[in-house]
Amino acid sequence: MSGGSRGAERGRNPRVRAAGPASCPPETRKTQGNAAEDRACRHLEATGFTVVARNFRAKGGEIDIVARKGDLLAFVEVRSREDADFGRPEESVTAAKRRRIVSAARRYLSDVPASSWREARFDVIAVEGGGEDAALRHYPAAFDAKGKVL
Repeated sequence: MSGGSRGAERGRNPRVRAAGPASCPPETRKTQGNAAEDRACRHLEATGFTVVARNFRAKGGEIDIVARKGDLLAFVEVRSREDADFGRPEESVTAAKRRRIVSAARRYLSDVPASSWREARFDVIAVEGGGEDAALRHYPAAFDAKGKVL
C-alpha cells in the first residue's frame, strides 16, 4: 500500500460525507435561508427596527441583517431549521460563527460614522418550521463582542 488514507484503502473518499436524512440540495437550503431572513426582517420592522443592510460581507465573516432602532445597531444572525430533529436552530451559532460575526461587525462599524450609532449588539433570530406558521424566536443581545453567550 502506498500513501493514501484508510478511507481510500477501503475504496471510499474520506473527504466526502455520506448524505444523511437532513441533507438537501444547496438551492433548497439557500431558498429556506432567504425565506427565514425575509421573515426575520418583517419581525424586526414590526418591532420598530429599520433594516439597513442584508448579507453584509467582510473578510472573514458575514452578517445576515444589520438593523437600526434610533442610535442602536443590531447585528442579527438568522438560523433556520425545518424541524428540531437535529437541535434548535439557535443552538447552531457556534463560537467560531460568533467570532466571524463580530469580525464582520467591526468592519461594518469602521465604515459608518461613529456619530451615527451609540450602542451595538448581537442578536440571534431562530426560525423553526416552514412558512408563516414557523416559530420565530428573537434573542436580543444574545452574545457580546468577545463572542461570549449572554
